[in-house]
Amino acid sequence: MLWRKMVRDIWENKGSYIACLVIVLMGLIVFTSVSIVSTNLELAKETFYREQNFAHGFAEIVVMPEANVARLAQIEGIREINGRIVKEVQVHDPEREENVYLQLVSLDLSDPNRVNDVRLLEGTELVEGELLAWVDNQFFAAHNLKLGDTLEIIAGGRSWEITIAGVGMSPEFSYPIRGAELYPNPEQFGIAFLPRADMKTLFPELREQVNDVVFTLEDGVGYEEVRDRLEPELDQYGLLNLYPREDQISHIILTQEIEGQKAAATSFPLLFLTIAGIILYIMLKRLVEQQRGQIGILMGLGYTRREIALHYLSYALVVGAGGGLLGGLIGIGLATPLTDLLIEFFNVPIVYEGFSWFYLGQGLLLSVAVFLVAGYTGARYALQLKPAEAMRPPAPPSGRKFILEKIGFFSAMLTMQGKMAIRNLSRNKGRSLFMFLGIMLSCALVAVSWSFSDMVDKLIFYQYDQVEVYDAKVTLAGPRAGRPAQRELEGNVEVSWVEPLAEIPATLSHRWREERVAVLGISRESTLYNILDSRGKKITPPVEGLILSERLAEKLDVVKGSVLELESPYLRGEDEVRVEVYDIIPQYIGMNAYMELSALGELLGQGGLVTSLLVKVKEEGGIPALRERYRESELVAGIDSSEEQIGAARDLMETFGSIIYLYVLVGVVIGFA
Repeated sequence: MLWRKMVRDIWENKGSYIACLVIVLMGLIVFTSVSIVSTNLELAKETFYREQNFAHGFAEIVVMPEANVARLAQIEGIREINGRIVKEVQVHDPEREENVYLQLVSLDLSDPNRVNDVRLLEGTELVEGELLAWVDNQFFAAHNLKLGDTLEIIAGGRSWEITIAGVGMSPEFSYPIRGAELYPNPEQFGIAFLPRADMKTLFPELREQVNDVVFTLEDGVGYEEVRDRLEPELDQYGLLNLYPREDQISHIILTQEIEGQKAAATSFPLLFLTIAGIILYIMLKRLVEQQRGQIGILMGLGYTRREIALHYLSYALVVGAGGGLLGGLIGIGLATPLTDLLIEFFNVPIVYEGFSWFYLGQGLLLSVAVFLVAGYTGARYALQLKPAEAMRPPAPPSGRKFILEKIGFFSAMLTMQGKMAIRNLSRNKGRSLFMFLGIMLSCALVAVSWSFSDMVDKLIFYQYDQVEVYDAKVTLAGPRAGRPAQRELEGNVEVSWVEPLAEIPATLSHRWREERVAVLGISRESTLYNILDSRGKKITPPVEGLILSERLAEKLDVVKGSVLELESPYLRGEDEVRVEVYDIIPQYIGMNAYMELSALGELLGQGGLVTSLLVKVKEEGGIPALRERYRESELVAGIDSSEEQIGAARDLMETFGSIIYLYVLVGVVIGFA
């Protein structure tokens, strides 16, 4: 009889129970699917790192004799070390207006234990002397390539054709991004692996040289120990950057993604289950109050308090177990497509855990436990009633005025129905508080979800409409005297204005803190790159001192007037120089330091040094014309359009549209419940 009563009660109030069930489903779907996805991704990462011998340390240098790599292998703590040639080249594709780049990485085919080895997914082995290459799978798919296709690249100021022999992936490029970009864009950037002999053919100036070093460590050896021994050896060859695996960009983003998935698998389900538990608590408490007389009759018929309590707990058990089981099964089913979706962003091998009894059981137990606690809390009033007391209606609550009613103008605004509603809220403070928090959470979730896309759009607008206001950025093939290059570009009919820019890699130190950043040298009269303070007012780059972004200043623990030590491979004559912090500004994308261009050149001992040129064009077709003109130039490494950067960022945001709609749906369901 009690089971039939439970089914009837649930059916009569099916709207609230369905809303409660939907929230449970969402919580358990997120828990099981995201838990399995994070497990899949972590398993793929660990397997990939181990099998491809992922490096513990990375060094970028100007140039070093290849023969010296063997000497570095003798440093205590290093297990394996490889010297490589790493170069970025431009791909010539007549069908594309935008630039396409490949980062070429040399492979020593004679070494069976290469550091950062490549996993060949399809294709044939590389052969020296034939300009064969393996390309990363995302670039291969984005360009609809086939094995045997050729790519025309510009290397060393001339055109070459390389043949695609295979498709591969390396843990070093599990999240392949170019320069300071924030996200992968395989349509414009990819990775290609070539035999070392072929790289020497493409870049004759590096025939007996390397410009990149990767190494692994002996078991039990810390990176800091090896760094202190290795850094002095590399400094003499123009050390640009030396960093551990923990600072390698692909590793950072992949690890953060896994940690984020684990956090989401815990926080979101607990949030959903807590909300569902509160809803069930309110419903059961109200149901027990409404069925006070029925409880008295049941007690009079001989039902014990334990049986009646178990009856009301069965409401929680049915919703918790049903939602937990169904949500767990749906979540397990969604784990595979969600893993496939993540693989679209990360170049890691696909590893599936399969059907997980562990997460299904864990989710079911979690759901049932939360609902039994909520059910017991809501139904315990039934345990306190005596049969005779339960048969009588409850005493009416206090009729005191609510505090808001004592406010004259507010009370005058209320109708009789309004006063009844206000007093009902004050008489059920706990229920009113839960309802208030639920509606607040619902509105906050919907508002944050809708505003997220708009916020990112505004950040992009701010960066490219107020800070970087040039049409194109012409990256030079290497640091050089800026005036001749500037005159060269100014001679083009498509160009209306040119400004020099220096992006210098440097290490800034303050006490025991240090950060590797790019110091931007900007001319005082610059109109194409603006430095803005917190009020949006333009700041002139200082002749003495550095302007730091807020995030960089926080990491270095400095304020205006603090003194920093600056080291750079482009610094001539001294190991480091001291420079004062002139100002601190907000920077929403990236983390940089700024200085006046000529002052930066004097500080480095290299007056007139620039690395790129900022360009305003006269007409829409100016950028494609410049790209065609400088396609095989030894002066220009690449030309990037601001408009294309904005479009690519917005295209990426569209991929997150479904997630935003999901959060909005969750907010609506919570509000309805």
